[in-house]
Amino acid sequence: MKPRFRTGEIVRVAGSADVEAVVEEIAGPNEAGTGWLLTVRIPDGGDAGEPVVLDEADVEATGLAENDVGERVPVEDAGDEPSDRLELRLFTDLTDGIEAARVAEQIEQELADLLGGATVTIEAERHWSEPYNYELAVTVAPHGDPVEALEILVEAGGTGWLACSDDGWRFDLWWSAAHDPDAMLIVPEVHGAELAFVPWSDPARRPDDERPLVVVAVADDEPEDPV
Repeated sequence: MKPRFRTGEIVRVAGSADVEAVVEEIAGPNEAGTGWLLTVRIPDGGDAGEPVVLDEADVEATGLAENDVGERVPVEDAGDEPSDRLELRLFTDLTDGIEAARVAEQIEQELADLLGGATVTIEAERHWSEPYNYELAVTVAPHGDPVEALEILVEAGGTGWLACSDDGWRFDLWWSAAHDPDAMLIVPEVHGAELAFVPWSDPARRPDDERPLVVVAVADDEPEDPV
């Protein structure tokens, strides 16, 4: 059961004829794993539009969305539904934009080759403090089994994994080249990484005996900041 709503969509709070909200993001599954939670903004709310979290079951569709300039427009065809995917944040020492673009292109090709085909999108961002190194936000939609893709990336990271967390839905990992100087994740320019498996196809949580999703040899100490 995939999310019914998407970012920017205008929804009506159930049981109210005039209270509307704009979906900021899909926050993840509810505690029971039976549906989705939405982070929404109520423009006319008492908290001056502060985001709140509502269950998807507690809102109704209006058929409208808010565009980039705040206009109300019809909801367009959503196209492909959200799929299970891998999300990575890769930390580098790069400060040159041209070099960062080159590395991003290399990462896209390396991931597609490593995983046997994948749709990869990358956004380069500058860190907020000096020396303003580039961080790469990477979304990977594998063409094959996403769990197998996760296992391939875990193996590729060697013994550089610091820690993992599994809440039964989302699976998170932290990696650092400082933990093992011989380890490399995708390209040599990456010195730290956060990796998450996000199963948008189903909000249900796996039972305890199916956690962790992938067995990873990690360090005994707490995860260090990979920046």
